[in-house]
Amino acid sequence: MALEPPFCPKCGEPAPAIEGLCGFCRRGEHNFDFARSALLFTHTLRQIIHHLKYADRVSLANQLGDILSECRRREPFTGNLVIPVPLHRSRQRQRGFNQAELIAARLGLPMATRLLRRKKDTPSQTGLTRNERKRNLAGAFEVRGRVSGTIMVVDDVYTTGSTLNEIARTLKCAGADRVEVLTVARVPSYRAEETASAAVARTQ
Repeated sequence: MALEPPFCPKCGEPAPAIEGLCGFCRRGEHNFDFARSALLFTHTLRQIIHHLKYADRVSLANQLGDILSECRRREPFTGNLVIPVPLHRSRQRQRGFNQAELIAARLGLPMATRLLRRKKDTPSQTGLTRNERKRNLAGAFEVRGRVSGTIMVVDDVYTTGSTLNEIARTLKCAGADRVEVLTVARVPSYRAEETASAAVARTQ
């Protein structure tokens, strides 16, 4: 399902009705400057992304990337250097690929895959609450090299924004002027905790 207004003009937080900035943006909780997602995170989309990540259906990345490219073209993005959210090297070695990198490749923009490194092999974010994710990710990333200007960070799913916020903080500390976020799917904040709880229940 395409993600359409109403949503926050800054972070893209969807809501039944929203005027001006959402509560997160009014409170200054986001380190990034702009975010959009192409689709709402539905059960069907969850299955598609699961097949991509865990069932070697890497061809799905092209379809998701094309959807993401359409979203980028209709929104006021200004970044022309793409950084896909990195996996820790052990997880990427196990999976064989980084799904964010495969999806981002379809944007047709310059992409830096080694500039940002995930230095901490953090436990899976699945099933964690917003605050738990934030603690889990503190200091998880580092920049290797020089950054400046506007960076576009790409990922598959925006759940609570903890990963993207930590990446934006890291990039700005390293010299980035502006960080934009583009994801395939978005879990609305009113469903984020519910989604985390459901993930925990499935593992018990």
